[in-house]
Amino acid sequence: MRIQFKHTVITLGVALLCSCSDIDFSLDRSYRNGPATGTFPASEEEALAGVLVSYKNLGNGSFQQQYNPFPYRFLDNVTDIGCHRAAKMGTWLEFENSTLTSKNSVVSSLYSGIYKTVGRIHLVLDNLDHLRDKIDYETFCQFKAELLCLRAYVYNMGCMYFGDIQFIDHCLTLNDYSYPRVARATVINRILEDMDDELLDHLPVQWPKAQWGNVRLGRAAAYALKARICLCWDMFDDAAKYAKRAMELSEGIYSLTPLNCTYYATALDGEPTAAPLFGFEAEDGSSEWMWAISFNLLAASNVHHGIYTFASRVHNGAAGAGPTQALMDTFQCTDGLSIVESPLYNWKTPWKNRDPRLDLYCLRNDTRCMGIEYSAKTTATTVMDFISGAAVNNNDVIGNKSEYGPNGKSGPGGYLWRKYCDPAYYGQIVGTSYEDDLDVPIIRYAELLLIDAEANIEMQGGDLERAARDLTQIRARVKMPAITSTDRDELRKALRYERKVELCNEGFRWFDLRRWKDDTGKCLAATAVNGNQYAPAFNDAIPNAKPSIDKNWIVSYDGDTWDGNTFNLRVLRTLVFTNDRDELWPFPYTELTTNPALNPDTDQNPGY
Repeated sequence: MRIQFKHTVITLGVALLCSCSDIDFSLDRSYRNGPATGTFPASEEEALAGVLVSYKNLGNGSFQQQYNPFPYRFLDNVTDIGCHRAAKMGTWLEFENSTLTSKNSVVSSLYSGIYKTVGRIHLVLDNLDHLRDKIDYETFCQFKAELLCLRAYVYNMGCMYFGDIQFIDHCLTLNDYSYPRVARATVINRILEDMDDELLDHLPVQWPKAQWGNVRLGRAAAYALKARICLCWDMFDDAAKYAKRAMELSEGIYSLTPLNCTYYATALDGEPTAAPLFGFEAEDGSSEWMWAISFNLLAASNVHHGIYTFASRVHNGAAGAGPTQALMDTFQCTDGLSIVESPLYNWKTPWKNRDPRLDLYCLRNDTRCMGIEYSAKTTATTVMDFISGAAVNNNDVIGNKSEYGPNGKSGPGGYLWRKYCDPAYYGQIVGTSYEDDLDVPIIRYAELLLIDAEANIEMQGGDLERAARDLTQIRARVKMPAITSTDRDELRKALRYERKVELCNEGFRWFDLRRWKDDTGKCLAATAVNGNQYAPAFNDAIPNAKPSIDKNWIVSYDGDTWDGNTFNLRVLRTLVFTNDRDELWPFPYTELTTNPALNPDTDQNPGY
């Protein structure tokens, strides 16, 4: 098996082709030309290869989640900020209408991916102590730190979605497979203890990019990950401590990537792009990526279909998902006020004077993407290819499967995502056979700033001026006004806006809505994903809906309009959230029925 990242190639024996849970170590054999399961890793080279396989597993197989390389990412499209194609997306509809079951393929796929990755990790970790006195001690500690951080990353993911999970800390055999669920708090405490500060301090601040790109966790990224995990579970003091440590380590190394915020009113004027941050040039050129999943066309199974899933049908994509009207109406005006407050907003020219991230991260009507005009108008049968200089068919509205286009009757709702749509994809998307190897950031410096800000806002005695500076730094990148208030409630409101728009289509929204609470103690998902989800009308009318926007930046509609005429948004679908159920996913059916330590009647999550 060849483990190929874009910056390095390591060869590993056949022993790593299987998950530990698939291996009975009573059947150990010794090989003349490769590693043996009973003694692996027997050398520094084998240990390094095992570590790299553990990283590689994040981007392989079930973790791609239906053509998407990062298991969080598509989940934004079952929240208030994103929507997906109804056709052939029944699996995802269950997440929206409170009909999710333990037999859902996404549920079982993610659960399986977690434990397959844990299995790869333990195949190296179980015998790593045998190398303590045989290899450089610093190298030994680095391997151990990376493996434990990877295990913490996937177990934290399991706790986010499933709550109490099985905690396994070694390779399994055929006779060792019966484990009960462990309280979520116990799992989180254990993985944080594993990420011991003294151990993390053996890591280099950043691995040499020329050799490793962004694939290996350095010390700054490891502390950022530790801060993220603490933030997830309201450990605000620790989150602030580790975020501050990560930011100190990042000085001179990690920073926000500059973006061109030029406003292009129409497709004729030019093309907005965030490719320096979310495109191929970011893999090597962005100082914002702290840790990323690496993909490579030359490595077996080390690709994804992300661009095919998200691109428009004009580009031969699937138009699989896009922003909702509620997200488009969330973006502030350039004066820092919401569209219902700002004198700069004119509903007849809705894209003018808006937060530049609207155009940098989302694709709206009358602009261009990857060199070609984007028009959701049902009357626009052709669009302009600005690279060839010729008009081309608008496959989003006419032709084969145009009903699946962005504004088709089975489409996602009129808008598409621009994030990850690098102009380099022009002419390269050829359908479902297209293999995409754009790396995907897991942690970027902007998120670290948001973690630091939120932790200081929520902790007792937090540095509110520091939180304001964090938020202002992110906003300054896109020329949005500074945050000047140090009032905790105002900062919380600003923080929740920034996480909603800065991290859109990166997969954070699903869990943010569940960990954040309203004034009554209910999670925000009970409001945000409970009611009609809207899209622009089919008749090409400019949306005239006047939204309501609350202090948590949740957008809703009650029929009010800007012009006093009939409300002209159409209902895309109706979202349903059931309290005391939809805070978690169901525990997978196959695990409940095959694990003797679990009782299908008593070990399932509430409401399932």
